[in-house]
Amino acid sequence: MAKAIRKPPARLRYEQSHPTVSCRLDGDTHGLLKQRLSDLGEVSFADFVKDALGTLQLKMPDVNLIRKTAREEGYKQAKKDYEVWVFCIDCRKPIYIQPNTDIHKAIIGYVDEHKWKHGACTK
Repeated sequence: MAKAIRKPPARLRYEQSHPTVSCRLDGDTHGLLKQRLSDLGEVSFADFVKDALGTLQLKMPDVNLIRKTAREEGYKQAKKDYEVWVFCIDCRKPIYIQPNTDIHKAIIGYVDEHKWKHGACTK
């Protein structure tokens, strides 16, 4: 017969003051819970429950800051990928072409006049 494992008194007091709570969840709910804990910055289930009970205030990510940063990064990337510019004849610095300006209309006229096409359209 196996001997019973003796727990130190400090461990017994801790287990009495911090009882274990468990529950069973279906797979979808468990996956949702894991995703929510991950979205909150890998918080523990215990901290999640404490926050839900109002005994702990979790640090939520600043959604507005995340949106602002994503918008700025997206704008920078789009500007880099799609901005049209030409060099100034005098100073050789770029002139950025804004839509619906005279230079933009001149470019459209030049492309139309020289009958430029997509590479796929020429075949």
